[in-house]
Amino acid sequence: MSYSYPPFPASDIWSYPVRKLTERFAVIERSRGYSSGLSKIYDEIRFINAILYLLGSGRGAIVIIPDDDIAYNKTWTVITAPNTGTAPTCVTDHNDSTNCSWSVGASAVTDLLSVDLGASMTGALRIVYRTNYTDLYVEVYVSNDNATWTKIYSVASGISIYDDFVYINNYRYIKISFNNTATVSHAGDIFSIEFYPDTTLSISRSFSSVSKRITVFVYGAYYQLLEVISL
Repeated sequence: MSYSYPPFPASDIWSYPVRKLTERFAVIERSRGYSSGLSKIYDEIRFINAILYLLGSGRGAIVIIPDDDIAYNKTWTVITAPNTGTAPTCVTDHNDSTNCSWSVGASAVTDLLSVDLGASMTGALRIVYRTNYTDLYVEVYVSNDNATWTKIYSVASGISIYDDFVYINNYRYIKISFNNTATVSHAGDIFSIEFYPDTTLSISRSFSSVSKRITVFVYGAYYQLLEVISL
């Protein structure tokens, strides 16, 4: 795109010289739609300079994983010591290849860890786990008084490693538990727990050739995600 400034001859009363400015860029639509709940709409490792624009109404975030995790510096409580690994370091070290393992008795619920965010917050909890059995569930509970808990997530992954996001809607405390519905003991693994706050749309964020994982999520939002690349 070319511009000529000023748009009148240089002999005008201001006697400005004629300058030509050239700016080239590409605009790419990455995603659009509506999500009544939490949706991850973009997840890539980026290597180029660009600006991401998340437009619309509702809530969302453009985050660098794990750089933007705020749970790392919050107060963690080990409710039940793991059978292997050192908690909470094994899940707060921003390393998805390290983990703690807990053994859970038959037909039992074991509370593993909790984190105090310091204030009621909204955003996405990222949890990486493997329950190893289809009848061992990882569960997420939330609270504002650290006494009365509400369960908002319960999934059994089996042998697969899940990298999942759970929306936290204005809560201060988060607790992770294992729920074993089998009649024999089972063991499960937690690899990472992170928290990424969100905000009201619209937002944007610039990136400069960072080889890092960029994730965009929305919650209860009409949205359009644009990428602007300078050429």
